Amino acid sequence: MNPENPRPPVLSGNTRTVARNSFWYGLEVSFGLVTAFFISIAVANTFGPDRLSYYNYVAWLTNVSITLGTFGMPATARKYMAEFLNCGEREVARATYLVTLKIQVYLALGIGAAALAVVLWLGDPQYRAAAVLLVAAVPPRLIATIPSQANNAAEMLRLNTGPSLAGAAATAILTVVSLWSGWGLAGLAAALVIGSALECLLKLLAVERWLGGVARGTVSPELKRRMFAYSGQGLALMVLNIVVWDRSDVIILKALNHDPRQITFFSYAFTLSERVLLIPAMFGGSLSATMMAQFGRGRARLKEMTVDGGRYALLMSLPLLLGMACISRPLIMLLYINSYRLMIPTLTIVAIMAIPKGLITAPTMLLQASERQGFLILWGCVCGVIDIGLDILLTPAHGASGAAFANGSAQAVGALGIWIYAWKTNDLDLRLRDFGRIAASGAIMAAGVLATLWAIPGAWGMLVAIVLGAALWMIALRFTAALRPEDVGRLLSLGEQLPMGPRRHWKRLMSWLAPGNPMA
Repeated sequence: MNPENPRPPVLSGNTRTVARNSFWYGLEVSFGLVTAFFISIAVANTFGPDRLSYYNYVAWLTNVSITLGTFGMPATARKYMAEFLNCGEREVARATYLVTLKIQVYLALGIGAAALAVVLWLGDPQYRAAAVLLVAAVPPRLIATIPSQANNAAEMLRLNTGPSLAGAAATAILTVVSLWSGWGLAGLAAALVIGSALECLLKLLAVERWLGGVARGTVSPELKRRMFAYSGQGLALMVLNIVVWDRSDVIILKALNHDPRQITFFSYAFTLSERVLLIPAMFGGSLSATMMAQFGRGRARLKEMTVDGGRYALLMSLPLLLGMACISRPLIMLLYINSYRLMIPTLTIVAIMAIPKGLITAPTMLLQASERQGFLILWGCVCGVIDIGLDILLTPAHGASGAAFANGSAQAVGALGIWIYAWKTNDLDLRLRDFGRIAASGAIMAAGVLATLWAIPGAWGMLVAIVLGAALWMIALRFTAALRPEDVGRLLSLGEQLPMGPRRHWKRLMSWLAPGNPMA
Protein backbone atom coordinates (compact mmCIF):
# COMPACT_ATOMS: atom_id res chain seq x y z
CA MET A 1 0.00 0.00 0.00
CA ASN A 2 1.34 3.43 -0.90
CA PRO A 3 2.03 5.30 2.35
CA GLU A 4 1.32 8.61 0.65
CA ASN A 5 -2.15 7.43 -0.34
CA PRO A 6 -3.25 5.18 2.48
CA ARG A 7 -6.35 3.10 1.91
CA PRO A 8 -9.31 4.38 3.90
CA PRO A 9 -10.23 2.14 6.80
CA VAL A 10 -13.18 -0.16 6.25
CA LEU A 11 -16.27 1.25 7.89
CA SER A 12 -17.95 -0.91 10.52
CA GLY A 13 -21.32 -2.51 9.99
CA ASN A 14 -22.75 -0.26 12.72
CA THR A 15 -21.55 2.84 10.88
CA ARG A 16 -23.22 1.82 7.64
CA THR A 17 -26.41 0.80 9.44
CA VAL A 18 -26.63 4.10 11.32
CA ALA A 19 -25.93 6.03 8.12
CA ARG A 20 -28.57 4.12 6.16
CA ASN A 21 -31.17 4.45 8.90
CA SER A 22 -30.31 8.12 9.39
CA PHE A 23 -31.13 8.70 5.73
CA TRP A 24 -34.53 7.02 5.96
CA TYR A 25 -35.40 8.54 9.30
CA GLY A 26 -34.14 11.88 8.00
CA LEU A 27 -36.45 11.66 5.00
CA GLU A 28 -39.37 11.01 7.34
CA VAL A 29 -38.40 13.80 9.74
CA SER A 30 -37.66 16.33 6.99
CA PHE A 31 -41.04 15.87 5.34
CA GLY A 32 -42.84 16.14 8.66
CA LEU A 33 -40.74 19.16 9.65
CA VAL A 34 -41.47 21.11 6.49
CA THR A 35 -45.19 20.32 6.33
CA ALA A 36 -45.79 20.90 10.05
CA PHE A 37 -43.82 24.16 9.98
CA PHE A 38 -45.86 25.80 7.23
CA ILE A 39 -49.15 24.33 8.41
CA SER A 40 -48.56 25.60 11.96
CA ILE A 41 -47.91 29.12 10.64
CA ALA A 42 -51.15 29.06 8.64
CA VAL A 43 -53.10 27.76 11.64
CA ALA A 44 -51.56 30.32 14.01
CA ASN A 45 -52.31 33.25 11.74
CA THR A 46 -55.84 31.99 10.95
CA PHE A 47 -57.06 31.49 14.51
CA GLY A 48 -54.83 33.82 16.57
CA PRO A 49 -53.25 33.20 20.00
CA ASP A 50 -56.46 33.62 22.04
CA ARG A 51 -58.58 31.08 20.15
CA LEU A 52 -55.74 28.59 19.93
CA SER A 53 -54.98 28.60 23.65
CA TYR A 54 -57.65 26.03 24.66
CA TYR A 55 -57.02 23.89 21.56
CA ASN A 56 -53.29 23.79 22.31
CA TYR A 57 -54.01 22.91 25.90
CA VAL A 58 -56.25 19.95 24.96
CA ALA A 59 -53.80 18.89 22.25
CA TRP A 60 -51.01 18.86 24.82
CA LEU A 61 -53.11 16.78 27.23
CA THR A 62 -53.81 14.20 24.52
CA ASN A 63 -50.12 14.18 23.61
CA VAL A 64 -49.33 13.49 27.27
CA SER A 65 -51.69 10.51 27.16
CA ILE A 66 -49.91 9.26 24.05
CA THR A 67 -46.49 9.81 25.59
CA LEU A 68 -47.46 7.88 28.71
CA GLY A 69 -48.69 5.04 26.55
CA THR A 70 -45.69 4.95 24.24
CA PHE A 71 -42.89 4.44 26.71
CA GLY A 72 -43.99 1.31 28.56
CA MET A 73 -44.84 -1.36 26.00
CA PRO A 74 -43.21 0.19 22.88
CA ALA A 75 -39.85 0.68 24.62
CA THR A 76 -40.09 -2.86 25.94
CA ALA A 77 -40.87 -4.20 22.47
CA ARG A 78 -37.87 -2.39 21.01
CA LYS A 79 -35.41 -3.53 23.65
CA TYR A 80 -36.31 -7.21 23.81
CA MET A 81 -37.09 -7.65 20.12
CA ALA A 82 -33.68 -6.14 19.29
CA GLU A 83 -32.03 -8.44 21.80
CA PHE A 84 -33.64 -11.64 20.47
CA LEU A 85 -33.44 -10.73 16.79
CA ASN A 86 -29.69 -10.25 17.16
CA CYS A 87 -29.36 -13.48 19.14
CA GLY A 88 -31.02 -15.40 16.31
CA GLU A 89 -34.20 -16.14 18.31
CA ARG A 90 -36.73 -14.69 15.85
CA GLU A 91 -39.58 -16.82 17.21
CA VAL A 92 -39.21 -15.24 20.65
CA ALA A 93 -38.95 -11.82 19.02
CA ARG A 94 -42.29 -12.40 17.26
CA ALA A 95 -43.89 -13.58 20.49
CA THR A 96 -42.62 -10.43 22.19
CA TYR A 97 -44.12 -8.30 19.42
CA LEU A 98 -47.54 -9.92 19.63
CA VAL A 99 -47.68 -9.75 23.44
CA THR A 100 -46.75 -6.08 23.54
CA LEU A 101 -49.12 -5.25 20.67
CA LYS A 102 -52.04 -6.91 22.43
CA ILE A 103 -51.37 -5.06 25.68
CA GLN A 104 -50.92 -1.78 23.81
CA VAL A 105 -54.30 -2.16 22.08
CA TYR A 106 -56.00 -2.59 25.45
CA LEU A 107 -54.11 0.42 26.85
CA ALA A 108 -54.97 2.55 23.82
CA LEU A 109 -58.68 1.81 24.10
CA GLY A 110 -58.67 2.40 27.85
CA ILE A 111 -56.76 5.69 27.62
CA GLY A 112 -59.01 6.84 24.77
CA ALA A 113 -62.18 6.04 26.72
CA ALA A 114 -60.90 7.82 29.85
CA ALA A 115 -59.86 10.89 27.86
CA LEU A 116 -63.25 11.00 26.12
CA ALA A 117 -65.06 10.90 29.46
CA VAL A 118 -62.96 13.79 30.79
CA VAL A 119 -63.56 15.88 27.66
CA LEU A 120 -67.34 15.31 27.76
CA TRP A 121 -67.48 16.03 31.48
CA LEU A 122 -65.08 18.94 31.93
CA GLY A 123 -64.39 20.22 28.42
CA ASP A 124 -65.40 23.62 27.11
CA PRO A 125 -68.66 23.08 25.16
CA GLN A 126 -67.53 25.64 22.57
CA TYR A 127 -64.62 23.36 21.58
CA ARG A 128 -66.21 19.97 22.34
CA ALA A 129 -66.21 18.65 18.76
CA ALA A 130 -62.54 19.46 18.27
CA ALA A 131 -61.64 17.96 21.65
CA VAL A 132 -63.54 14.72 20.94
CA LEU A 133 -61.77 14.35 17.60
CA LEU A 134 -58.37 14.98 19.22
CA VAL A 135 -59.17 12.17 21.65
CA ALA A 136 -60.22 9.92 18.75
CA ALA A 137 -56.71 10.24 17.33
CA VAL A 138 -55.18 8.83 20.52
CA PRO A 139 -55.79 5.05 20.00
CA PRO A 140 -54.28 4.77 16.48
CA ARG A 141 -51.31 6.89 17.48
CA LEU A 142 -50.70 4.67 20.50
CA ILE A 143 -51.10 1.39 18.63
CA ALA A 144 -48.75 2.54 15.83
CA THR A 145 -45.87 2.81 18.29
CA ILE A 146 -45.54 -0.97 18.61
CA PRO A 147 -44.94 -1.79 14.90
CA SER A 148 -42.80 1.33 14.68
CA GLN A 149 -40.53 0.10 17.47
CA ALA A 150 -40.53 -3.41 15.98
CA ASN A 151 -39.03 -1.96 12.79
CA ASN A 152 -36.54 -0.02 14.90
CA ALA A 153 -35.57 -3.21 16.73
CA ALA A 154 -34.80 -4.82 13.38
CA GLU A 155 -32.82 -1.70 12.37
CA MET A 156 -35.12 -1.26 9.37
CA LEU A 157 -36.23 2.33 9.87
CA ARG A 158 -37.08 2.61 6.17
CA LEU A 159 -40.20 0.55 6.88
CA ASN A 160 -41.46 3.37 9.10
CA THR A 161 -40.73 6.07 6.54
CA GLY A 162 -43.44 5.26 3.99
CA PRO A 163 -46.30 5.02 6.51
CA SER A 164 -45.15 8.16 8.31
CA LEU A 165 -44.95 10.11 5.05
CA ALA A 166 -48.40 8.89 4.02
CA GLY A 167 -49.92 9.84 7.37
CA ALA A 168 -48.23 13.25 7.45
CA ALA A 169 -49.25 13.99 3.86
CA ALA A 170 -52.86 13.04 4.53
CA THR A 171 -52.94 15.22 7.66
CA ALA A 172 -51.36 18.19 5.85
CA ILE A 173 -53.66 17.98 2.82
CA LEU A 174 -56.80 17.66 4.92
CA THR A 175 -55.65 20.51 7.18
CA VAL A 176 -55.27 22.81 4.17
CA VAL A 177 -58.71 21.76 2.93
CA SER A 178 -60.13 22.45 6.40
CA LEU A 179 -58.59 25.93 6.55
CA TRP A 180 -59.77 26.69 3.02
CA SER A 181 -63.30 25.47 3.74
CA GLY A 182 -63.61 27.18 7.11
CA TRP A 183 -64.25 24.01 9.11
CA GLY A 184 -62.61 25.50 12.18
CA LEU A 185 -60.66 23.68 14.87
CA ALA A 186 -62.78 20.54 14.45
CA GLY A 187 -61.51 20.25 10.88
CA LEU A 188 -57.90 20.37 12.10
CA ALA A 189 -58.59 17.60 14.61
CA ALA A 190 -60.39 15.47 11.99
CA ALA A 191 -57.35 15.72 9.70
CA LEU A 192 -55.18 14.41 12.53
CA VAL A 193 -57.52 11.44 13.13
CA ILE A 194 -57.45 10.34 9.47
CA GLY A 195 -53.68 10.77 9.12
CA SER A 196 -53.00 8.86 12.35
CA ALA A 197 -55.28 5.96 11.39
CA LEU A 198 -53.63 5.65 7.96
CA GLU A 199 -50.12 5.64 9.45
CA CYS A 200 -51.09 3.01 12.04
CA LEU A 201 -52.58 0.67 9.45
CA LEU A 202 -49.59 0.90 7.10
CA LYS A 203 -47.07 0.27 9.91
CA LEU A 204 -48.95 -2.82 11.07
CA LEU A 205 -48.91 -4.17 7.51
CA ALA A 206 -45.18 -3.41 7.18
CA VAL A 207 -44.29 -5.52 10.22
CA GLU A 208 -46.59 -8.31 9.10
CA ARG A 209 -44.68 -8.54 5.80
CA TRP A 210 -41.29 -9.26 7.41
CA LEU A 211 -42.30 -10.95 10.66
CA GLY A 212 -45.61 -12.61 9.88
CA GLY A 213 -44.01 -15.70 8.36
CA VAL A 214 -41.97 -16.44 11.49
CA ALA A 215 -43.38 -19.10 13.80
CA ARG A 216 -44.52 -17.73 17.12
CA GLY A 217 -42.32 -18.72 20.02
CA THR A 218 -43.07 -18.47 23.72
CA VAL A 219 -42.37 -15.77 26.26
CA SER A 220 -40.82 -17.49 29.26
CA PRO A 221 -41.82 -16.51 32.82
CA GLU A 222 -38.34 -15.04 33.34
CA LEU A 223 -38.69 -12.92 30.20
CA LYS A 224 -42.15 -11.79 31.28
CA ARG A 225 -40.73 -10.70 34.60
CA ARG A 226 -37.97 -8.70 32.90
CA MET A 227 -40.40 -7.17 30.41
CA PHE A 228 -42.91 -5.99 32.99
CA ALA A 229 -40.18 -4.65 35.29
CA TYR A 230 -38.64 -2.79 32.36
CA SER A 231 -41.97 -1.40 31.13
CA GLY A 232 -42.94 -0.31 34.66
CA GLN A 233 -39.67 1.57 35.06
CA GLY A 234 -40.13 3.03 31.60
CA LEU A 235 -43.61 4.29 32.44
CA ALA A 236 -42.37 5.91 35.66
CA LEU A 237 -39.51 7.45 33.70
CA MET A 238 -41.86 8.83 31.09
CA VAL A 239 -44.06 10.48 33.73
CA LEU A 240 -40.97 12.31 34.93
CA ASN A 241 -39.87 13.07 31.38
CA ILE A 242 -43.20 14.75 30.72
CA VAL A 243 -42.50 17.09 33.62
CA VAL A 244 -38.87 17.79 32.71
CA TRP A 245 -38.56 17.39 28.93
CA ASP A 246 -42.06 18.15 27.68
CA ARG A 247 -44.26 21.24 27.96
CA SER A 248 -45.97 20.27 31.23
CA ASP A 249 -45.34 23.86 32.34
CA VAL A 250 -48.59 24.82 30.58
CA ILE A 251 -50.55 23.43 33.54
CA ILE A 252 -48.96 25.85 36.00
CA LEU A 253 -48.97 28.58 33.36
CA LYS A 254 -52.73 28.15 32.91
CA ALA A 255 -53.32 28.11 36.67
CA LEU A 256 -51.09 31.02 37.72
CA ASN A 257 -51.11 33.39 34.74
CA HIS A 258 -54.37 34.93 33.63
CA ASP A 259 -53.30 35.79 30.08
CA PRO A 260 -54.46 32.84 27.90
CA ARG A 261 -52.12 33.93 25.09
CA GLN A 262 -49.15 32.84 27.20
CA ILE A 263 -50.11 29.18 26.67
CA THR A 264 -50.03 29.69 22.91
CA PHE A 265 -46.73 31.58 23.05
CA PHE A 266 -45.08 28.88 25.14
CA SER A 267 -46.57 26.04 23.08
CA TYR A 268 -45.54 27.51 19.75
CA ALA A 269 -42.03 28.44 20.89
CA PHE A 270 -41.60 24.95 22.33
CA THR A 271 -42.93 23.41 19.12
CA LEU A 272 -40.53 25.42 16.96
CA SER A 273 -37.55 24.22 19.00
CA GLU A 274 -38.88 20.66 18.91
CA ARG A 275 -39.11 20.85 15.12
CA VAL A 276 -35.48 21.95 14.96
CA LEU A 277 -34.46 19.12 17.30
CA LEU A 278 -36.03 16.67 14.87
CA ILE A 279 -33.01 17.24 12.61
CA PRO A 280 -30.44 15.80 15.08
CA ALA A 281 -33.11 13.19 15.87
CA MET A 282 -32.52 11.88 12.34
CA PHE A 283 -29.22 10.56 13.65
CA GLY A 284 -30.34 9.95 17.22
CA GLY A 285 -33.25 7.72 16.22
CA SER A 286 -31.11 5.44 14.09
CA LEU A 287 -28.32 5.45 16.69
CA SER A 288 -30.81 4.39 19.38
CA ALA A 289 -31.96 1.46 17.28
CA THR A 290 -28.38 0.34 16.66
CA MET A 291 -27.43 0.73 20.34
CA MET A 292 -30.30 -1.55 21.37
CA ALA A 293 -29.27 -4.06 18.72
CA GLN A 294 -25.60 -3.78 19.74
CA PHE A 295 -26.57 -4.82 23.27
CA GLY A 296 -27.68 -8.14 21.79
CA ARG A 297 -24.58 -8.48 19.59
CA GLY A 298 -21.99 -7.42 22.16
CA ARG A 299 -21.61 -4.56 24.62
CA ALA A 300 -18.00 -3.50 24.09
CA ARG A 301 -18.79 -0.84 21.47
CA LEU A 302 -21.63 0.78 23.39
CA LYS A 303 -19.37 3.18 25.29
CA GLU A 304 -17.73 4.56 22.17
CA MET A 305 -21.10 4.85 20.44
CA THR A 306 -22.43 6.85 23.38
CA VAL A 307 -19.70 9.49 23.28
CA ASP A 308 -19.81 9.76 19.50
CA GLY A 309 -23.59 10.06 19.63
CA GLY A 310 -23.31 13.00 22.02
CA ARG A 311 -20.76 14.76 19.81
CA TYR A 312 -22.84 14.31 16.68
CA ALA A 313 -25.94 15.56 18.49
CA LEU A 314 -24.06 18.71 19.50
CA LEU A 315 -22.64 19.06 16.00
CA MET A 316 -26.17 19.17 14.57
CA SER A 317 -28.24 20.81 17.30
CA LEU A 318 -25.90 23.65 18.32
CA PRO A 319 -25.89 25.64 15.05
CA LEU A 320 -29.62 25.12 14.51
CA LEU A 321 -30.84 26.07 17.99
CA LEU A 322 -28.29 28.81 18.60
CA GLY A 323 -28.99 30.21 15.15
CA MET A 324 -32.75 30.19 15.79
CA ALA A 325 -32.23 32.04 19.06
CA CYS A 326 -30.20 34.71 17.26
CA ILE A 327 -32.83 35.30 14.55
CA SER A 328 -35.90 34.93 16.79
CA ARG A 329 -37.03 38.55 16.40
CA PRO A 330 -37.03 38.83 12.58
CA LEU A 331 -38.28 35.23 12.31
CA ILE A 332 -41.39 35.89 14.43
CA MET A 333 -42.06 39.22 12.75
CA LEU A 334 -41.84 37.63 9.30
CA LEU A 335 -43.90 34.49 9.91
CA TYR A 336 -46.65 35.55 12.30
CA ILE A 337 -49.16 38.33 12.69
CA ASN A 338 -48.34 41.24 14.99
CA SER A 339 -50.02 39.76 18.08
CA TYR A 340 -47.28 37.11 18.24
CA ARG A 341 -44.41 39.56 18.73
CA LEU A 342 -44.65 38.97 22.50
CA MET A 343 -43.42 35.42 21.78
CA ILE A 344 -39.96 36.66 20.73
CA PRO A 345 -38.20 36.46 24.14
CA THR A 346 -39.86 33.11 24.84
CA LEU A 347 -38.54 31.63 21.61
CA THR A 348 -35.03 32.95 22.34
CA ILE A 349 -34.99 31.34 25.78
CA VAL A 350 -36.51 28.06 24.60
CA ALA A 351 -34.07 27.71 21.69
CA ILE A 352 -30.93 28.32 23.76
CA MET A 353 -32.02 26.14 26.66
CA ALA A 354 -33.11 23.28 24.39
CA ILE A 355 -29.48 22.55 23.44
CA PRO A 356 -28.90 20.18 26.41
CA LYS A 357 -32.05 18.25 25.43
CA GLY A 358 -30.44 17.37 22.10
CA LEU A 359 -27.54 15.68 23.89
CA ILE A 360 -29.29 13.16 26.13
CA THR A 361 -30.36 10.48 23.63
CA ALA A 362 -27.07 8.58 23.56
CA PRO A 363 -26.40 8.31 27.34
CA THR A 364 -30.08 7.60 27.99
CA MET A 365 -30.01 4.73 25.50
CA LEU A 366 -26.85 3.38 27.12
CA LEU A 367 -28.53 3.28 30.53
CA GLN A 368 -31.76 1.82 29.14
CA ALA A 369 -29.97 -0.84 27.08
CA SER A 370 -28.15 -1.98 30.23
CA GLU A 371 -31.42 -1.81 32.25
CA ARG A 372 -30.14 0.98 34.50
CA GLN A 373 -33.27 3.09 34.49
CA GLY A 374 -33.31 3.50 38.26
CA PHE A 375 -31.01 6.51 38.16
CA LEU A 376 -33.03 8.10 35.37
CA ILE A 377 -36.14 7.86 37.55
CA LEU A 378 -34.40 9.27 40.63
CA TRP A 379 -32.74 12.10 38.72
CA GLY A 380 -35.98 12.85 36.93
CA CYS A 381 -37.64 13.44 40.31
CA VAL A 382 -34.95 15.97 41.23
CA CYS A 383 -35.29 17.81 37.92
CA GLY A 384 -39.09 17.73 38.17
CA VAL A 385 -38.92 19.50 41.53
CA ILE A 386 -36.62 22.13 40.01
CA ASP A 387 -38.98 22.68 37.07
CA ILE A 388 -42.15 22.95 39.16
CA GLY A 389 -40.48 25.19 41.75
CA LEU A 390 -39.20 27.62 39.13
CA ASP A 391 -42.57 27.55 37.35
CA ILE A 392 -44.35 28.62 40.55
CA LEU A 393 -41.85 31.42 41.07
CA LEU A 394 -41.64 32.74 37.52
CA THR A 395 -44.83 32.13 35.56
CA PRO A 396 -47.16 34.51 37.49
CA ALA A 397 -45.08 37.56 36.54
CA HIS A 398 -43.18 36.42 33.44
CA GLY A 399 -45.68 34.13 31.74
CA ALA A 400 -44.39 32.05 28.86
CA SER A 401 -40.81 33.31 29.23
CA GLY A 402 -40.78 32.28 32.89
CA ALA A 403 -42.07 28.83 31.97
CA ALA A 404 -39.42 28.57 29.25
CA PHE A 405 -36.63 29.41 31.71
CA ALA A 406 -37.96 26.95 34.28
CA ASN A 407 -38.24 24.14 31.75
CA GLY A 408 -34.83 24.86 30.23
CA SER A 409 -33.11 24.99 33.62
CA ALA A 410 -34.50 21.58 34.56
CA GLN A 411 -33.39 20.19 31.19
CA ALA A 412 -29.85 21.51 31.64
CA VAL A 413 -29.57 19.96 35.11
CA GLY A 414 -31.09 16.73 33.80
CA ALA A 415 -28.68 16.42 30.87
CA LEU A 416 -25.65 17.19 33.04
CA GLY A 417 -26.61 14.59 35.64
CA ILE A 418 -27.29 11.87 33.06
CA TRP A 419 -23.94 12.40 31.36
CA ILE A 420 -22.03 12.42 34.67
CA TYR A 421 -23.71 9.20 35.80
CA ALA A 422 -23.10 7.48 32.45
CA TRP A 423 -19.46 8.63 32.56
CA LYS A 424 -18.85 7.34 36.08
CA THR A 425 -20.67 4.02 35.78
CA ASN A 426 -19.34 3.10 32.33
CA ASP A 427 -15.87 4.71 32.43
CA LEU A 428 -16.56 6.77 29.30
CA ASP A 429 -13.78 8.61 27.54
CA LEU A 430 -15.69 11.88 27.03
CA ARG A 431 -12.98 13.67 25.00
CA LEU A 432 -14.24 17.06 26.21
CA ARG A 433 -11.75 18.88 23.99
CA ASP A 434 -13.74 17.70 20.95
CA PHE A 435 -16.95 19.04 22.46
CA GLY A 436 -15.14 22.31 23.19
CA ARG A 437 -14.13 22.70 19.54
CA ILE A 438 -17.74 22.34 18.46
CA ALA A 439 -18.86 24.88 21.09
CA ALA A 440 -16.20 27.35 19.90
CA SER A 441 -17.46 26.95 16.33
CA GLY A 442 -20.98 27.75 17.52
CA ALA A 443 -19.78 30.90 19.29
CA ILE A 444 -18.06 32.11 16.10
CA MET A 445 -21.21 31.50 14.09
CA ALA A 446 -23.48 33.27 16.62
CA ALA A 447 -21.22 36.33 16.73
CA GLY A 448 -21.36 36.65 12.96
CA VAL A 449 -25.16 36.23 12.84
CA LEU A 450 -25.78 38.84 15.55
CA ALA A 451 -23.40 41.30 13.88
CA THR A 452 -25.22 40.85 10.57
CA LEU A 453 -28.64 41.44 12.14
CA TRP A 454 -27.32 44.56 13.86
CA ALA A 455 -26.05 45.91 10.54
CA ILE A 456 -29.03 44.76 8.42
CA PRO A 457 -32.24 44.60 10.48
CA GLY A 458 -35.44 42.95 9.34
CA ALA A 459 -36.25 40.05 7.03
CA TRP A 460 -33.46 40.74 4.53
CA GLY A 461 -30.93 40.86 7.34
CA MET A 462 -32.25 37.51 8.60
CA LEU A 463 -31.79 35.89 5.18
CA VAL A 464 -28.25 37.25 4.91
CA ALA A 465 -27.52 36.15 8.48
CA ILE A 466 -28.70 32.58 7.77
CA VAL A 467 -26.44 32.25 4.73
CA LEU A 468 -23.50 33.87 6.49
CA GLY A 469 -24.09 31.79 9.63
CA ALA A 470 -24.00 28.54 7.63
CA ALA A 471 -20.74 29.61 5.98
CA LEU A 472 -19.19 30.68 9.29
CA TRP A 473 -20.17 27.36 10.86
CA MET A 474 -18.34 25.40 8.16
CA ILE A 475 -15.31 27.69 8.30
CA ALA A 476 -15.20 27.42 12.10
CA LEU A 477 -15.39 23.63 11.98
CA ARG A 478 -12.40 23.55 9.66
CA PHE A 479 -10.48 26.19 11.66
CA THR A 480 -11.03 24.41 15.00
CA ALA A 481 -10.44 20.93 13.48
CA ALA A 482 -13.67 19.79 15.13
CA LEU A 483 -14.07 16.69 12.94
CA ARG A 484 -12.12 13.57 13.83
CA PRO A 485 -10.85 11.14 11.13
CA GLU A 486 -13.55 8.58 11.94
CA ASP A 487 -16.20 11.32 11.73
CA VAL A 488 -15.33 11.96 8.10
CA GLY A 489 -15.77 8.29 7.22
CA ARG A 490 -19.14 8.17 8.91
CA LEU A 491 -20.33 11.34 7.22
CA LEU A 492 -19.15 10.00 3.88
CA SER A 493 -21.11 6.83 4.56
CA LEU A 494 -24.18 8.98 5.19
CA GLY A 495 -23.55 10.74 1.86
CA GLU A 496 -23.59 7.40 0.06
CA GLN A 497 -27.36 7.40 0.50
CA LEU A 498 -27.63 10.51 -1.69
CA PRO A 499 -28.01 10.56 -5.49
CA MET A 500 -24.77 10.73 -7.49
CA GLY A 501 -24.81 14.50 -8.10
CA PRO A 502 -25.29 15.63 -4.49
CA ARG A 503 -22.98 12.82 -3.36
CA ARG A 504 -20.00 14.38 -5.21
CA HIS A 505 -20.64 17.77 -3.60
CA TRP A 506 -20.98 16.10 -0.20
CA LYS A 507 -17.59 14.42 -0.63
CA ARG A 508 -15.97 17.72 -1.66
CA LEU A 509 -17.41 19.37 1.44
CA MET A 510 -16.00 16.63 3.67
CA SER A 511 -12.61 16.96 1.96
CA TRP A 512 -12.64 20.69 2.60
CA LEU A 513 -13.74 20.35 6.25
CA ALA A 514 -10.97 17.86 7.02
CA PRO A 515 -8.03 18.64 4.69
CA GLY A 516 -5.43 15.89 4.51
CA ASN A 517 -7.76 13.29 5.99
CA PRO A 518 -7.24 10.02 4.07
CA MET A 519 -10.92 9.10 4.38
CA ALA A 520 -11.99 12.32 2.64
